[in-house]
Amino acid sequence: MGAAESAGFKPATNWNSAASATGTLSLLFAADGSTATGASVHWDSPGTFTVPFTDTSSDAHMMNGFLEARDAVSATISVTLPSSMSGAYDVYVYCYGNINPSTRAYQYTIGSTTHTVTQTGRSLTTFPGHSPAPAAGPADASTGSGTYVLFQNVTGTSFTLTATPAWSTWVPPILRAPVNGIQIVYPAGS
Repeated sequence: MGAAESAGFKPATNWNSAASATGTLSLLFAADGSTATGASVHWDSPGTFTVPFTDTSSDAHMMNGFLEARDAVSATISVTLPSSMSGAYDVYVYCYGNINPSTRAYQYTIGSTTHTVTQTGRSLTTFPGHSPAPAAGPADASTGSGTYVLFQNVTGTSFTLTATPAWSTWVPPILRAPVNGIQIVYPAGS
């Protein structure tokens, strides 16, 4: 993504891009383009993958590539924030994968809060827009669809997001959990 491209449910520019399955960015940009944020991120996942979006919107650029937890291996993203952000903030986790004609469930956890998201395929080729994914589980898969989950009022100067494959209707199961992006909005509710 270019620095001027605006993306996300809370539209922002200057997204920090990560191009590998494992890595660290020690100097994150803020939405205003400043680099003096004091924030850093480390991620570890089994791999990366893409969605076949054909449109070129800023949101499609952000959502096209993703870290991919797969089978029994979770992806973890650890974020460290400056002490000035120790108060409550919101964390948006963007999640849309490339799937076959089936339904998959993904679980996202920060602290003691877990959201379960379902996606029914075949994956679209045009980004469908941002929609919140309410918590859902295998007993009620139809209520968990969406392209992002929201962790509200997270506190402290660090957190770890864990993305875990939950279940799949494909036989044999193909278990995945995508993380297309993370957005931290401070203060919470802004």
